[in-house]
Amino acid sequence: MTLKQRACDFLAALDEHQNTFTDVPRDRLLADACAADARRENGTPISPLDGQFLAVKANIDVQELRSHTGSRLYRPDPAQSDAPIVARLRAAGLIVIGHTNMPEFAFSGLGINPHFGTPPNALKQGVVPGGSSSGSATAVALGLADLALGTDTSGSVRIPAACQGIIGFRPSIGRYEDVGIFPLAPSLDTPGSLARRVEQIQLLDSLLTGDRGPGECCKRIICLDEKSLVDFAPDLRTMYRKALEQLAASEFDFEFRTIQSFARVTDLFHTYGTLVGAEAYRLLENVVQTDHPALDPRVRDRLSHSATISDENIRTLLAARRMMIEEFEAELKGGMLLYPTLPSPPPSIQDVTSDPATFARENAHILSVSMKAAFLNAPTISLPVGERTPGYSLSLTSSAGADRDLLSTAVRLEPILKAV
Repeated sequence: MTLKQRACDFLAALDEHQNTFTDVPRDRLLADACAADARRENGTPISPLDGQFLAVKANIDVQELRSHTGSRLYRPDPAQSDAPIVARLRAAGLIVIGHTNMPEFAFSGLGINPHFGTPPNALKQGVVPGGSSSGSATAVALGLADLALGTDTSGSVRIPAACQGIIGFRPSIGRYEDVGIFPLAPSLDTPGSLARRVEQIQLLDSLLTGDRGPGECCKRIICLDEKSLVDFAPDLRTMYRKALEQLAASEFDFEFRTIQSFARVTDLFHTYGTLVGAEAYRLLENVVQTDHPALDPRVRDRLSHSATISDENIRTLLAARRMMIEEFEAELKGGMLLYPTLPSPPPSIQDVTSDPATFARENAHILSVSMKAAFLNAPTISLPVGERTPGYSLSLTSSAGADRDLLSTAVRLEPILKAV
């Protein structure tokens, strides 16, 4: 099939996927597909990802599209240019197929959007898709896109990847340029990527950074001990143990212990509030105070709750973060941490939308693991385990800056985890 035909088939099927995509640049998509077909015929691809279909989260600028961030309240003018990360990938021959849906202002880990509809979970009907890069994950999981760009503040790439049986990568902060991306919590925000294979993530990372080094596979894997697993659902604990049994016969060396800095993040948030909540409220304070009916009430409630986090608490959180990042690196001692991405399988859409208290509880719960690595600025990749079951995913985390080694290690782990 030519890329032009694939693009035509995609456009013809858009009505079936209207909750997944919010805007599609039809003319540009067809033109770019034709240009990529010509390069294929001439044997002159620009990069290893030339001709791959790329979906882009709706808070990242795509030329001529509105970066509405999943909101009916925020209506910016169409972007005059691509965000630099999108422009760089276009220049490498990737074909941007459209803006993907997301929770309003990226402020939810569940993926619910009352304005544009909620993207489906590609693995199980009626289950939340995960957020906030919900549409990006669905596009990849359904095979509509080969790769997708999202953003990850507290888990917004890794959570939907785990919910839908694909791979999600959160890099170290600053690894990818963030100009042209609507912020949520600037201290924590970073662009990230989603794909079906780690190799695709590696190639995309090389295009965005120019870093083409192979990276080193880390053989020392630190696993959570039984004490650290008590807050995970029984079926995810069983999944984790089976995965470790499969890995026991591999090249990796394992040790089981508690990483104190990783565990302490939760206590810190319980005492002082979350950094993401505090920064998001200050960024969107005017939106909350307008009490506009177009604002998702679940987003309003969460932002309003974060208003109680004082400036002093924010300073305490930032100071603790700087210290804990160093402690985390020291505790890893050159190893990498492997653990379940989610604390439990994703809940049903019906359950979380029928009761505000249930939504608040489940939203906090689904973010409770992934937000730790974000706070520690620890690059992390989530990998599906076994036969693509919602929530069956393990995250591999390294210390800040070890992104390339993390991806190289994930390449070796990927086939082993698939065989579980």
